[in-house]
Amino acid sequence: MSNQGAHDKNRGGPLSRRGFVGGLGCTALAACAPGRPFTGGGSHGPGAKGAFALLPLSGASAALGQDMARAMSLAGSGLTLPEALDAGAGADQATAAAKTAMARQARLILGPLRADQVPAVLALAGQVPVLTFSNDESLAGSAAFIFGVTPAQSVATMFSYAKAQGITRVALVAADTPFGRSSAVAARAIAAAGGLHLAATLLRDPAKPGLASALRSASGGVMPEAVFLPDRGVALQAFARGLKGAGRQIMGSTQWGLGADAQALSNPDLDGAWFAAPPPDHFQPFADRFEAAFGTTPGFVAALGYDAALVALDLGRSGAMTRTGLLRASGFSGALGRFRFQADGRCTRDLAVLGLRGGQIMALGEVSDT
Repeated sequence: MSNQGAHDKNRGGPLSRRGFVGGLGCTALAACAPGRPFTGGGSHGPGAKGAFALLPLSGASAALGQDMARAMSLAGSGLTLPEALDAGAGADQATAAAKTAMARQARLILGPLRADQVPAVLALAGQVPVLTFSNDESLAGSAAFIFGVTPAQSVATMFSYAKAQGITRVALVAADTPFGRSSAVAARAIAAAGGLHLAATLLRDPAKPGLASALRSASGGVMPEAVFLPDRGVALQAFARGLKGAGRQIMGSTQWGLGADAQALSNPDLDGAWFAAPPPDHFQPFADRFEAAFGTTPGFVAALGYDAALVALDLGRSGAMTRTGLLRASGFSGALGRFRFQADGRCTRDLAVLGLRGGQIMALGEVSDT
């Protein structure tokens, strides 16, 4: 098997690189019904009255916070949208923002972005649901809903797709970082639950030579059929170079699209690779509207803000701005695709699988993460 897509049975046509390189940075009216792509349109009812967005409008992440606020502004014309409050970068600022929201009779809190701010917000929120933009799954069970795009969501998407293509033995190679370690933990759990054999998990310096031989050794002397590389940028390119000629299917995470990484995705060492991403028919219309309005391409974090505003509008319209409302079985839909929340606060997402072929990005399929 080679990374030229030996198991690639559902190849689609090429996609606009503009929407998926740089646009997949960190993500109108009513939320679309589950299973439907975002199209925009009207909405009726009280809007998102009682919803407050705790965003980093100052500090090191202010640019992200501003993009999230901009994205939220696209969620409804003439409707009451979530009110943005500055949560800054520390617990004290998040506490102050949460106190303001609660004093104004908050019914739903969207944010904060940083995981280390979440406990302070939860301490004040009481029974008010908190939908954090963090992707830290260690918050599961804390009463917060985890809305960030997590390593586990990419792993679940790619492992499910790999199995559907007939792959049974996979491995993970990542830099030894918190993200890499989280991806490895997710890979072990998801492979075991999904009937795949995880031959090896290697956490190593991307610049260290001998990757292919190290992978073979860690896999018991038999190379796996596919290798999952969750990193991006320089680390991704180094790992791809280390696997050149190994003849394995390369898979990747939503991280591959983060930043203006056109060079990485055009790397011939990644030709034939697959990676997880928001469904194009959901993300691209939102990206087009955002660019038309603000002259820049939105990323994942902006899209999260937009989708959170859709959730607030949807629940406001149905009078269900509660924990029970967030846990509805039908879930929600937005720029990052369909999603639903579990009782422990985790979010499952129906991500797409995209492929790289001759410098183009191809739509391969969509995986339901159940």
